[in-house]
Amino acid sequence: MRKILSYDSVLVRLFNTVTNIMLVNILWILCSIPIVTMGAATTAAYYVFYHNITGEDEAVIKPFFKAFKQSFTQATLLWLPLLLIGVVLVLDVMFLLANYMNTFHVLWIATAVIGLLYLIVISHCFAIMGRFDAPIKLLIRNCLLIFLLNFIRSFAILLLTVTLPLVLIFMPQLVTDTLPLWLILMFGLSIYLNARMFLISFDKSAVKTDGMITEENGYDSI
Repeated sequence: MRKILSYDSVLVRLFNTVTNIMLVNILWILCSIPIVTMGAATTAAYYVFYHNITGEDEAVIKPFFKAFKQSFTQATLLWLPLLLIGVVLVLDVMFLLANYMNTFHVLWIATAVIGLLYLIVISHCFAIMGRFDAPIKLLIRNCLLIFLLNFIRSFAILLLTVTLPLVLIFMPQLVTDTLPLWLILMFGLSIYLNARMFLISFDKSAVKTDGMITEENGYDSI
């Protein structure tokens, strides 16, 4: 019994992980309510999970707000244009569905290509920002680099990132029926699972690019 309840036991570590996910979920929702702060909130969530997973820091609340404050300007400057682009892409898709539902149009290809690039950037940029400090231009370039070098893992991250918004939009009744889970778990769990995959991608990408994604090459931890 003593071993089961010891600090290093699987049960206790699982309990701590679930508790941290729930805390981050609540903090992420609260800090994302203004919408314009969602980029900084997501960056802060990744920051906390990276440090939890690697054992660098097991705390949640103080590190979350530390990262939120430090990344706020850059994350917001990146998030607002991405939000606008996302709205434009949605309007484009609605236009194409209304006018070219059953016919081919070159706009379908253009929208698909831009949409894929958009999803790669939005699913990767804040995760990278949560671990490294880099200019926005370099940040976006490395979103594409990491995606190409870790295609299967990055594609899984992309799917996990877009699943929750799609469920919110197209399955509102399901969200209503499971609302407590969304309020205390779902967003945090999604970011946590992504964070575990990103840490693997960062290590592998650094090896494949001869250390490109490291502090020595212009990336400094927050």
